[in-house]
Amino acid sequence: MRRLGLVMVVLLLLTAVQADDTKVQGWTCGYRGACRKYCYAQEYMVGYHGCPRRLRCCALRF
Repeated sequence: MRRLGLVMVVLLLLTAVQADDTKVQGWTCGYRGACRKYCYAQEYMVGYHGCPRRLRCCALRF
């Protein structure tokens, strides 16, 4: 049972690492925004301030 729990944790960590976009990993901007090439449907574009080149600041809609 303990081994099964360890396997589950390792699999969750591996999938979380693969899901991150390596280009924008660690870049944040504005108020709770993230730097991305394109904003997701539930986000809106705030601007470009604080992001690397060719990336825009996207924040969640409320």
